[in-house]
Formats: sequence, C-alpha cells, structure tokens
Amino acid sequence: MELKQLEYIVTIADERSLTKAAEKLFVSKSALSLQISRLEREEWLPPLFVRTRRGLALTDAGRIYVTGARTILNINQRAELQARELSEHRFKLRIGVAPVAETMFLTRVVPEFYSRFPNIRLEIRLCNADQAKEAIRLHGMDMALVIDSQPEYSLFRSRLLSRETVLWVSGDDFSMDPHVAPRIMPPAGTYWRATCDSLAAREGMEGEILCETSDHRSVCELLRSMPVTAPMLRSLFLSETGLRSHALNYTYPYYISVIGAIDRPEQQELTALEEIIASRFLKLQSQDPLKELDEARGES
Repeated sequence: MELKQLEYIVTIADERSLTKAAEKLFVSKSALSLQISRLEREEWLPPLFVRTRRGLALTDAGRIYVTGARTILNINQRAELQARELSEHRFKLRIGVAPVAETMFLTRVVPEFYSRFPNIRLEIRLCNADQAKEAIRLHGMDMALVIDSQPEYSLFRSRLLSRETVLWVSGDDFSMDPHVAPRIMPPAGTYWRATCDSLAAREGMEGEILCETSDHRSVCELLRSMPVTAPMLRSLFLSETGLRSHALNYTYPYYISVIGAIDRPEQQELTALEEIIASRFLKLQSQDPLKELDEARGES
C-alpha cells in the first residue's frame, strides 16, 4: 500500500468517475485503473467500487477502506505541514543579557546574528548573573551574557570573554569634585548596581543620585551635557569620545562571561551567537591601550 494509491482511491470516491479522477490527478485513466486493481490484488481486498447509473459507488468494504485512507492521508498531511513549519518557522532562542551590556548587545550583536540567521528569533531578557543562572537551570534559558565578580561557573558551560575594570567617568569638561558631584547609577536590585554601590562607598562618592539607568547611550549623553559622574566598564568607556575617567584608589575587576546549561547539546545557532559576542568583546579589547599594562600588573 502506498500513499499515492490511497490518494487515488479517495479521489475516485469523491469524483465517482475514473475519467474525472484521472484528470484531477493528472494521470491516465488506464494507469489509475491499474493502480486500483493492483491495490485490491496485493492487499487481498474485496471490490471497493461498483458501477451504477450515477457513476462509481463505494461498496461496504470501499466505504470502510476510504474512511481509513482519509485518516491516513490527513495524518500524513499534518506531519508534512509541521515538518515544513519547523524548517521555515522563526524558532526562538532565549537569551539573558546583563543590563549594562544591553546597548552593545542590541546594536552590535543582534544585527550581525540576524543577518546570518534571519529565521531565528531571539527572546532577550535583561537579568543579573544570579537571575540568569536560575533561568538557565530551571526555566529553559539557552544562554546568558553575564557580568559577575567571578570568572568561572562550575555548574554551567562557560566562556570567559573579558576581564573588565570599572571606571568612574564624567564628561571631558567636568570640573567638580567627583566625590560630591551628582551620580548616574544603575537600577536598584541589579548586580551591576550592587557593584557600583560598593565602589562608591569604598571611594567615598557621596553625590546625590540624579537618575538610575543601565542604558549606555543615555548615560553617555548625560555625562557629555551635564556635570555628573557615572560608573562605567572600561571597554564601553574606550568606545566613546568626549568622556574622561577619574583616578580611583583601588582596582575593581569585573568578569564578563557567556554561560549555558552544561547538560544540553550544543546548537549551531548558539555557538554562532557566542562567537559573535566573543568577537565583539575582542574588538573592544583591541581598542584598549592600557591592556598590556593591566596584564603586566596581573603578573607582578
């Protein structure tokens, strides 16, 4: 029994004529009749059709057989449709992004990824490192770009992208004491905010908080246009103009990593996304004239 034969039988039952069925199926009448005879012979079937004055009619056996044939053809049609949708559908990858890296991710990483994988949709959630780890373990998040105080994740598949340093930044024409100037800080409740609060407390930055945001572009515009200060990752600072950093008493390291579930098979698209993110951070690092000095300090 072949699907083609089932389609022939159902079409004959609908048209009640070999001639009309053959025309609809784009086969000859003799070829169609031969296929039906072959099916009845191979499957040991009783006659499925009987001739009447109104054309071909189904026998009792024919009605039973056609009902089953329709079911099989419908199942096959749904399976083909689902397979086609799977190949054509924009399936989704769930990605977590540290809030401070949102602008870089949306403006640099996402366009490049979509140019290579236009049929894949990225569902992007802003979250800190702890939220990302929980989402990967318990809620099916596929990957996260995290910024944390630790460079390794034993319970996750991880790739260290960059060892960052947190700077305290203002506009080029800033002339106030940065310890008392108004501050722009990340949103409360994020790991990035906790890090910046710790830095501010340790360095004695006591200015009032003007606003809370992790939007890098907004922070830079405010720094260039107002006498305010803000914490900023060095890689982001070096990609901007019209800003300057202020000397700090201590160094504040910050590790940027891509993490994923350790027990899930790797996907081509996720691997490609990870490479795009990594290449972006390599470009940022290549702009850093103090990189060699930092490495020398680390070795001493």
